[in-house]
Amino acid sequence: MRSASHPSDTTNNVEQQIRALEELDLREHSVEDLLPRIRALLEGQTLRSIAFAPGLLLYRGIPCEELPARLSEVSYPPADRVQHDQRANRAGSPMFYCSATWHPPFFEAGVKRGDKIVITRWKTRTPLRISSFGYADVCADDPHADREQSLCEALNQLPDHVRPLAEFLTSAFTRAAGPGQEHHYRLSAAIAEACQLGEAFDGLLYPSAAMPSPAHNLALHPRCIDEEKLELQYVEHLVVNRVEPASIDVCSLDFAHVAGPDGTLSWLGRPGNWVLREGGAATNCRFQNGRWEAG
Repeated sequence: MRSASHPSDTTNNVEQQIRALEELDLREHSVEDLLPRIRALLEGQTLRSIAFAPGLLLYRGIPCEELPARLSEVSYPPADRVQHDQRANRAGSPMFYCSATWHPPFFEAGVKRGDKIVITRWKTRTPLRISSFGYADVCADDPHADREQSLCEALNQLPDHVRPLAEFLTSAFTRAAGPGQEHHYRLSAAIAEACQLGEAFDGLLYPSAAMPSPAHNLALHPRCIDEEKLELQYVEHLVVNRVEPASIDVCSLDFAHVAGPDGTLSWLGRPGNWVLREGGAATNCRFQNGRWEAG
């Protein structure tokens, strides 16, 4: 007769698997090699699932010197353009990367003074089911907060038996990987595949690796775009004037509200402003005879 395992036994087993994964030289292991190990690690474990109601605003940034002509150019890339493993996907399998607030895309793109970038804002039309690692999502998306301190405080709120796995999964997604170091993404890409994005979940939420603050990034499966779970609200072309650790100074160059039926972006030929961003219609009002009247 098999006896029930003690929670400490399960924790020790998880910690042993984590140590074994951390000792691997990722240059010698593909995503395909890592996937069975990650599935074994997650077997019997619980991840947080967040249900977002329609109306969630998401932001995506793409370095772009010239104005993109079509919606497809600011959406997820075609498979043949994904030539390297990325944080939540392997080469050849595109993902729609975005952020919960406006500022992280600039840092994720690594822009410098004088660079130009396109920022798009999207709004969810249907509920999204997002997987999280259990504590990063409780951190405030505050550009003035310290990411590591905030994550540490949130991690310490978790029960002891789930803390090692949550810390490992989050650290895998916040590992920096510069050009030529794409092999570091193999571990996080395997984790994303084990989460079955596009099937069990619409996407994955994780802390920004580029921001010094605990900003929230999301990797959404392309089905979210193909099935029109998101709708484009605007596209803005900007130039970067200054980049600092907790702030960025940019100037709007051009603005497009929506795409036409054929996917063509309708650029206005002038910078954006807050009225245009919110879709408002401007009218003139005249103060006459003690009253304001539309003129």
